[in-house]
Amino acid sequence: MLRFYLEVARTAFRRQLVYRWANLAGLATNIFFGVIISYVYIALFQANDQARGEVNGFTLHDTLRYIWLVQALIMVVLPFGWFDLMLTIRTGEVVSDLSKPSDFFWYWFSRESGRNVYYLLFRSIPTYLAGMLLFGIGAPTSWDRWLVFGASLFFAAALGVAYRFLYNIIAFWVVEARAAGGFVQLIALFFGGSYVPVVFFPAWLRAINAFLPFSPMFNVPAQVFTSTLTGGPLALALSSQVIWAVILILFARAVTARALTRVVIQGG
Repeated sequence: MLRFYLEVARTAFRRQLVYRWANLAGLATNIFFGVIISYVYIALFQANDQARGEVNGFTLHDTLRYIWLVQALIMVVLPFGWFDLMLTIRTGEVVSDLSKPSDFFWYWFSRESGRNVYYLLFRSIPTYLAGMLLFGIGAPTSWDRWLVFGASLFFAAALGVAYRFLYNIIAFWVVEARAAGGFVQLIALFFGGSYVPVVFFPAWLRAINAFLPFSPMFNVPAQVFTSTLTGGPLALALSSQVIWAVILILFARAVTARALTRVVIQGG
C-alpha cells in the first residue's frame, strides 16, 4: 500500500511538470510581491530609525529573510485557490477516487505531497534565490539549522495539506464552498505571518495566535530559518507543529468518515 501512495505522489509531481508557463507566471508573481513587501519594510525600518536596530528581536535583515522565505513557501504549504478536491465533489468525480483501493484521505495527502515536492523545487528555491540576489539576505550556514528547518518544513507542509483538505471537503455540505474556502485560507495566511510577520503583531494578538494552528504553517519554519528561534522556544514551536499536524489529520479523517455517509453511488 505504501508503494501505491508513493506512485500517487510521483504521478502528481510529473503532472505538475506540464504546467511550466503557469509556474513561471506564479514565480514572477511571488518575486514581484516579495520585492514590494521588502521595500515597504525597508521604508518602515528607516522611517523609525531602526535600520540598525531591531523590533521584537527582528532586525531588518531577519525581516527580509522572513518575507522571502514565506513567499517561497506559500505554494508548498497553502497554495492560492486550491479547490481541486472541492471540484471533484461538485462534479461527482469524487466517486472514482472513492473507488480506488486506498484510503480516501491518504490518497489526497499523497497526491498533494507530490505537488509540494514540485513546488519546493521549482517555485520555492527559485523565489528565495531571487531574494538573495536582490537583497543579499543570505541563508543559514550551519547544517544543524538546515536539519531543523527541514523537519519544521515537513510538518508545516503536512499541516497545510490537512487544512486545505478540510476546507475543500465542506463541499459535501455546501453547494458553493469556494467563498468559505477562500475566507479560511485568508485567515490562515494572515495569522500564519504571510502578510505581516507574527513577531510584529500586537502582544494580545500574538497571545491569541499562540493557540491557533496557523503560526506553525509559516511563522515557525520562517523563524527557524532566520535563527530567531532557539533553545526552549524552538522546541516548543516544533512541538506545536507536530501536535497541530496530528490534530488536523485526525480531524480531517473524522470529517471524511462523516462526509462519506452522505455519498450515494448509483449505477452498476
